[in-house]
Amino acid sequence: MDQPGTKEAYLYALRLLAQRDLSAEEMRRRLLQRHFGTDTVNVVMQHLVTEGAINDLRVARETIAFAVQRARSGPLVIRRKLAQRGIDSDIIDAAWNDGTVDVNWLAIAEAIKERYDMRDPRQRARCARYLDRQGFPSSVIRVVMATEESPEKEKDTWL
Repeated sequence: MDQPGTKEAYLYALRLLAQRDLSAEEMRRRLLQRHFGTDTVNVVMQHLVTEGAINDLRVARETIAFAVQRARSGPLVIRRKLAQRGIDSDIIDAAWNDGTVDVNWLAIAEAIKERYDMRDPRQRARCARYLDRQGFPSSVIRVVMATEESPEKEKDTWL
């Protein structure tokens, strides 16, 4: 790290990492936006990756765990957010499949469904659209929507 500006770029990168764990691509973008030279950025990035300060797999695992803990987003949205952060799809797959996060998407979708009045057809449709927008698989949405009887079946038969 003997190039001009390398020390400043490295210290800036450490300040960024002290605030939030960043992917390699996010760090690269931020350093370039700060007008550090490409060679300087490459040297700093190599040093950060070598010392373990930047680890895309760790970022992916933490992002998945946080999203599951919040229980608002489905797997498709989480994957898209990770890809937007510049994380490679192989690393995303490794983070999903390493067993650190055990997720019951059906239970999460059921909890979201509780916010809606499922007797009202409009509310049922809103719930289904919300689950779809949040990236839940269509198979989970179908199961969640089928677990509640439709309004037509609720008519009183004893009258």
